[in-house]
Amino acid sequence: MDIGFTGTRKGMSDSQKIALDHLLNAISGDVYQGDGLVFHHGGEPHSDKEAADIARGRFWATQRHRPAKKDAKHLLKRNREIVKASEFLIAAPDSLTERQRSGTWYTVRYARETEVPVIILDR
Repeated sequence: MDIGFTGTRKGMSDSQKIALDHLLNAISGDVYQGDGLVFHHGGEPHSDKEAADIARGRFWATQRHRPAKKDAKHLLKRNREIVKASEFLIAAPDSLTERQRSGTWYTVRYARETEVPVIILDR
């Protein structure tokens, strides 16, 4: 199973970290027993690193998706690649209020447009 992740540069809240840990534990322990589990993320500091550390702690393989350049065009392309690689997307935004100029919310919108299910972790 391949799961994508998107999150804010502000890092995840404690409740988001706990929710992600419980979610990954439920999937790996109850459904798939840890075999073939891949956690796709953007490799950025803060939320991506925090989420990848939690996934590795649950014995998930992690796949970092790096943009060709650190500009908006390439970052958004990287986020689309994460969605395309995933069976569903987990999002850890800094607010449940959707914003237009947010990479996290852009990724959520793209997942919805391409019919990839999304789980949003509340702060």
